[in-house]
Amino acid sequence: MTVYTLSIVEGDIDHVLSGKDLFSPASPIAFSQLDPSTLVWLTEHGYEDPGRRVVVTPVGRDPEGVQVIASRDVAL
Repeated sequence: MTVYTLSIVEGDIDHVLSGKDLFSPASPIAFSQLDPSTLVWLTEHGYEDPGRRVVVTPVGRDPEGVQVIASRDVAL
């Protein structure tokens, strides 16, 4: 089992070296791998709002240089 931190962020993530956009091919996990409770959490925290992205980082590591709205650890 591997644990990652999902962070909903606002701002330009192109310069964030500590994580990858959940919806990019470089992401270590795919959206389809997330369990239903994590999908609800994403929706409740407005991950689809304009200007927001979901960044995947190693567990416990927040992306630097962007405003973090909410974070959640997921184990896959």
